[in-house]
Amino acid sequence: MASHLNPSINSRADSFSSRPMQFQRKKGKTRPKKIQRKIRLKFKHIFFLFLFFGGIFYSFQRLYLFLISWENLNVKGLEIVCQKPEIREEIQQVLKGKNMGNLLLLDISHLQEALTVHRWIKEVRVRKIFPSTLKIEIKERIPIAVLKKDYLYIIDKEGVQLEKINSRENINLPLLIDSNNFQNHFEEKLYLAWKCLRSLSPQEKERLDVIDLSEYENISVQLKTQHTRLILGSDKFSQKLELFQKSRAKFEKYGDLEYVDLRFQDRFYIKPIKNSSYMGNTPNSKKEDL
Repeated sequence: MASHLNPSINSRADSFSSRPMQFQRKKGKTRPKKIQRKIRLKFKHIFFLFLFFGGIFYSFQRLYLFLISWENLNVKGLEIVCQKPEIREEIQQVLKGKNMGNLLLLDISHLQEALTVHRWIKEVRVRKIFPSTLKIEIKERIPIAVLKKDYLYIIDKEGVQLEKINSRENINLPLLIDSNNFQNHFEEKLYLAWKCLRSLSPQEKERLDVIDLSEYENISVQLKTQHTRLILGSDKFSQKLELFQKSRAKFEKYGDLEYVDLRFQDRFYIKPIKNSSYMGNTPNSKKEDL
């Protein structure tokens, strides 16, 4: 019996198409597909939403109008935190008769700017304490020296003239002087003076009487116990004053001195008062080796 090892394409196609096709669902539950329905807003929906939001805004408006006109929120109490009683009393007198109105409407920044105009006030912090109290915290300027120009002024480290005085009596602050009345390089000279003061110990500051800033980048000082001018230069102020105190016995044989130049590391230059009245480094000055 004859047989075909390779059947024709038609016979193979007929056998494939004659097989029944089977379909099988995936394992697990199948979720039914939801039909998304479009919501259409009608006129009545828009109208009710308008009424709802309008009612909210109206309620807030009525509440705001009530609060800004409520007498219980008017400023009645004033608390001032300040170290200097004079400044506290002065501010109380200025604000005592003023009607500052409702606490909610009070402009804090405007009040702070108005108070910082005061010469002794450096920073101001104003806080509202509900229902009716205003708290003012003041940081005062600290006097650090007396500046001599045409008049005497107490100044802070920023050079702000805090108060004009007639004399230095009962004021334990160093005196800053300049032969040109600080018409030139004022800020640079102040910076050098503060640099000198910061480097000194409390005991050295207590003995200091005058700081002469006449020469640019050169400080000369006088102590309270004597009138000798000590030329210190622009650095190592504390070390130079300490060295002068240790070497005072060497200078006693020369009598009263006009100045002692301490700017050099290994020697002094001194000038007795009897030799010259010129307050500077002259050929008559004497050298004292360490």
